[in-house]
This record gives sequence, C-alpha cells and structure tokens, in this order.
Amino acid sequence: MAANNGRALTVAATGTTLVGIRSKGLSISQTPVDVTNDDDAGVRTLLAEPGVRAAEITVAGVSEDEVLLNRVMTAPASQTLITTAVTLPSTLAVPGTVSGDFFISEFSLNGEHDGAAEFSATLMSAGALTYTASATS
Repeated sequence: MAANNGRALTVAATGTTLVGIRSKGLSISQTPVDVTNDDDAGVRTLLAEPGVRAAEITVAGVSEDEVLLNRVMTAPASQTLITTAVTLPSTLAVPGTVSGDFFISEFSLNGEHDGAAEFSATLMSAGALTYTASATS
C-alpha cells in the first residue's frame, strides 16, 4: 500500500481551503441501535440501519490570518452552520471529497507561536454527508 502525504488531506469551509492547519482529521461514525430482547438467547442483536450517522472534523494549526480566525470564532456565537469539505488524498483506495454542513462545536485559541495564534477546532456534522469520488478513483 502506498504511503499517504498528510498535506494532501485538505479542509475547506464554504469553498475556501483553510490555511495554517498543521493537523486535521475526519472521523465518520454510525451508532447502532441495540434491539436485543429475551428471544435473542443472550446474543446481542443490532438493527441493520444505524440510529445516528455522524462525522467530526478536527483541525489545529497556526495562523496569522485574522479573516480565518474571525470566521471560526464568530460561528459558534452566532450558532451558524458552515459548509465544509474534506478532500481525501488521491493515494487512498477511495479518494474524493466528503462534504456537508458542520457546526463548530469547539474552538480554542491556545496562545502564540512566533507571533501567530495557535488554534484548534472541532466541527460536528449537522445533516447528511455527501461523498464525491475523485476523477482518479
């Protein structure tokens, strides 16, 4: 299997690639629904369809870009959703883009790094996700 370049994983908010990000991650989960009852003889039974599908994006980095910091810092206060897309590297088995509306659930401004603000943020999905395969898949 080919190695993946972490720089190829990008995060964009409302069509603009976020810059200054040092680390980023995408987690997709499906929470099962346990329907076990006495007739199952003590063996757990799960519905075939998950109860909750969710995604979470985490980012951290250093930025001198006041526009980016302002956008991220004001979104939680205004309780607005931002359309976010994560581009998966072409070296993965399923390259493409995962996109949807996300709520900034956490934002932290951690101090300074050589004159630039260090930040981290967690974005939680709020609605259906869309996966678009890249032209190379």
